This record gives sequence, C-alpha cells and structure tokens, in this order.
Amino acid sequence: MSYTHFDQVSGKNGIGVGAKGSEVTVASGTGQLYQSGTVVTATAANLNRSLKKVTGALAAVDTGGGIFAWANPESGPIIVEHVALIITTKTTGACSADVGTTDTSATTSSDNLIDGKDINAAAGTFTNLESAGTNGKSGQRLASGKWVTASMVAGGATAGLVGTYEIYYTTL
Repeated sequence: MSYTHFDQVSGKNGIGVGAKGSEVTVASGTGQLYQSGTVVTATAANLNRSLKKVTGALAAVDTGGGIFAWANPESGPIIVEHVALIITTKTTGACSADVGTTDTSATTSSDNLIDGKDINAAAGTFTNLESAGTNGKSGQRLASGKWVTASMVAGGATAGLVGTYEIYYTTL
C-alpha cells in the first residue's frame, strides 16, 4: 500500500493515508481526529490519562516512611494501581515492610497496598498484587500532595536493604 499525504480527502481539507481513492482520513480540516474511519470523541484530558510510572531507591531507615515516601505530584487525585518493591539485597536481620497510601504525612506508616511483607526472606520483586497480605489491595485512591509510604513493621530492622520501588498510577 502506498502512503500519501492529501490536502483534500473526500472533497474536504484534511490528512489521509492509503492508496489514492481508498485513503483513510486521519485528521479533518475542522480539527477532528479519526481512528479506523471513526471520529475520536475523547477529550484531550481523556487522551492524556495514561498509566504513569515513578521509581526511586529504597532506604534502610527504620521510621515511618523510612523505606520510601512518595508524594502525588499531580494536580488532582490518582489511583495507585500497582506498587513493586524490587529488593536486590535483603535485610540482614528479621524485617517486614508495609506499603500504603496516607493523607497524614510522609512519615506515616500505612499497609493498604502491601501488608507485612517479609523483606528478609529473599531478594526479589514483590507487588501489591501477589504480596498484598491481609490489608493490601490492588488499588488505592490518593489525593494530590498526599503520600505512598513504605515502612518497617515494628520489631524488625531494615539494615542491609538495597533496592528500588516502582509505583504505577492513573490520573483521575
């Protein structure tokens, strides 16, 4: 199939691709976009709503939010869909971690994404989908400027911990 740029498609200004006489409209002279011959009616906000990813380093800090704390940078609420702890070096002693959303502060523990994951048993990738624990869920709403925190569970120590985190979220 040949690809051609037209300034007139079906007698109207626009852009089309395809063999002459069987081209498909991509954009019209009125600014409408087309997908497979159908006008795209989504708003720009809807088109911009996509899954986003943030990453960062884990820290061996034994306070609330000490493993990591991340604030929602978006101007509105998000859905935290997936959180992963990528542990490359496990803790040197007994330790479990909680990960969750909180409206309180970056130093507040929460376990509504991952609840009590043993991060001393083995290195690996642990997510809120396969390591949710008792209180963990597959997604949480988070207001603008509020936090996702990872914290040591009481009675352990994060010494020796090395790794990263990944947070996947969608804007609302």
